[in-house]
Amino acid sequence: MICLSQFALGRAPPMAKPSVFRAEHPMALDLSPNPISHGAASSSRRRDLVFVVNPRGASGRTGKEWKKLLPYLRSRLSVDCNICESLTSGPSHAIDITREAIKEGADAVIAVGGDGTLHEVVNGFFSAGKLVTNHNRESAHSTALGLIPLGTGSDFARTFGWRNDPYEAVERIAKGVRSWVDVGVINGETGEPHYFINVADLHLSAKAGYYASRYKRFGNLCYVIGALQAFMGHRNQDLRVKVSSCLYIFV
Repeated sequence: MICLSQFALGRAPPMAKPSVFRAEHPMALDLSPNPISHGAASSSRRRDLVFVVNPRGASGRTGKEWKKLLPYLRSRLSVDCNICESLTSGPSHAIDITREAIKEGADAVIAVGGDGTLHEVVNGFFSAGKLVTNHNRESAHSTALGLIPLGTGSDFARTFGWRNDPYEAVERIAKGVRSWVDVGVINGETGEPHYFINVADLHLSAKAGYYASRYKRFGNLCYVIGALQAFMGHRNQDLRVKVSSCLYIFV
């Protein structure tokens, strides 16, 4: 699992109505500190894990694969963990679920789906330009981010060298190993921030991704269709990028 390290901040959109979790056991509110380490998590208490599932992801395949995975997940995690399942009902719902889970003291929020679901969960870690925190202000506990890749694309998993295997993902969660990852933020013209942990695209690549999102029903073929559509009528544009005090010009 992953701990987020923020390197840019902005103003986040207001919270929507809190979500409701389906939990096999009540979420524990008395959470002890869980320091970041490269070893297994402490077994002195049960961990509260919230799984944010996009059942409509990958044209419905995510929901079907999640149902198949759930018995194995319970067999591996239910002894030491409280398993809370929350299904998203539409765009941005995962953001609200994540914020509520963190405030209630979840040990980890695990995105179940593709890069789109992961993106929303990451944005749920922030509100009003700050990291969302546990309601218990005296707790040193922090919430980690997890991923079970069950979506159309799993580029983030490949970046970490993980196979696109949900069963391996469950094993990583069972071990409770944490590591750091940086978080970037883009502020649009309205000043509304969008956080990301994988990649931020500009121009042609961004257009290809935008068009691909329209054809998710075709599975991985959507990326080919999106790229072809982006190339049609494409015109190069000069870019001026300033990083710290250095100015880069791309033509």
